[in-house]
Amino acid sequence: MKRLAKLAAVAALALACSSEKPPAPAAPAPEAPAVAEAGGSAYVTAVSALRREPAETPRVPGPAGKDVSNVLATLHRGEKVTVVDAAARVVGKDEWAHVRSSDDRDGWLKRTALLEGQGVTEATVLVPADVFDRPDLLAANARRKIEPGTLLLVVRERPPFSEVNVSSGPNAWVLSDRLATGEAEVSVAKLAEKGRWLRRIGKPEEALQLVALARSRFAGVALVEQIAIELGEQPPAAAGGDVVPASGALPAQDERSPDDTP
Repeated sequence: MKRLAKLAAVAALALACSSEKPPAPAAPAPEAPAVAEAGGSAYVTAVSALRREPAETPRVPGPAGKDVSNVLATLHRGEKVTVVDAAARVVGKDEWAHVRSSDDRDGWLKRTALLEGQGVTEATVLVPADVFDRPDLLAANARRKIEPGTLLLVVRERPPFSEVNVSSGPNAWVLSDRLATGEAEVSVAKLAEKGRWLRRIGKPEEALQLVALARSRFAGVALVEQIAIELGEQPPAAAGGDVVPASGALPAQDERSPDDTP
């Protein structure tokens, strides 16, 4: 009887072991999201800090062992960077792209500040442009306008429309014939973008210096004068002649001749 009881216990143990589920395989490590092909280019879409390390930390250990600023440079909308690695680095909730700036500084930018992809071109508008939610005339959005001198990054075309990246808010569709793609006009729009940023951070004098630069480099581009007024430059007073009072009457003239002395 004891022998039979022992055999029964062994059988029960074997049955229990066979019914257990095998351990689940370990979940594979998430792949780093693709940014763009290494060596390719991307556009900066908003004013962003190029950082030494992919983190918001203000200071990081430097090569000499002392802490240094984590900010290498401030990049502005419209600047082009070269993609160093084809994969982003995920730190917390942020994805960071390893890029190289135009002055050959290697650093990290938040991926949300980059416009990646082939075939992106630059444009602006010279007069207020209507915005469409979809590439259809019936999708006109009466609440949105693109103001003159706005730097636009053209993502794709669907004639007669173009989809453009704007500095804030979602992409918009505009009529392609409203876009100005000349180098001079686009350059003025880039200076205007930085000028607006300077005014927002309380540096209007520096914004006006960009107006002077635009005027010296791109004389004859009508957009320059529009941007100058927007950035706070006072229009020059009319040269020569009398100043007419608001009533429209000229000041009374002294009719005595120079020889008539009191």
